[in-house]
Amino acid sequence: VETKAEAMKAYKQSIDAAALLGLQWVRPLPRTPMPDMKLHVQAYHELIDYAGELNIIVLVENFGWMMKDPDSMVKLIRKIDSKGTAASVDTGNWVDNKIRYPGLEKSFPLAVTCDFKAKTMGPEGEHQAYDLKRCFEIGWQSGFRGPWCFEHGHKERNRAFRELGLLRDWLRKWTAEAQEK
Repeated sequence: VETKAEAMKAYKQSIDAAALLGLQWVRPLPRTPMPDMKLHVQAYHELIDYAGELNIIVLVENFGWMMKDPDSMVKLIRKIDSKGTAASVDTGNWVDNKIRYPGLEKSFPLAVTCDFKAKTMGPEGEHQAYDLKRCFEIGWQSGFRGPWCFEHGHKERNRAFRELGLLRDWLRKWTAEAQEK
């Protein structure tokens, strides 16, 4: 079992690696069980202080225990209450669409990046799990302008590349349409 000290050491090493690579963000990986919020916020403050010395922001992503609560990211970021943290929205990490869309509406205003995740796509690019365009529109309407980082894969490399190309083309089209409004 990992202790807090071991976890903090590992996270600080990842912050050091991020600094060497010239990255601007790091994201601790939340676990599935709900943490003791007081300890969780204290740990974030320690990481933010450490990362801040290296000009790195510590992100909060809707993962683990936060995937079931559309308010979770906003609540945590408010509790942390630091300019050294921001949201990293993952469009695919909410447990269902009843949580996804309200979660996106609440989280995108605090976001500095987005994992624009597409799950299984059909032969013509259809995406049954959730409405990708709606996810984009929620982000855009909140004032988020990117980066939109694609998170998608397929066991067949050529199909994965084709589907990533579709995502790229859709995002370009939706962005152009949104800019015209």
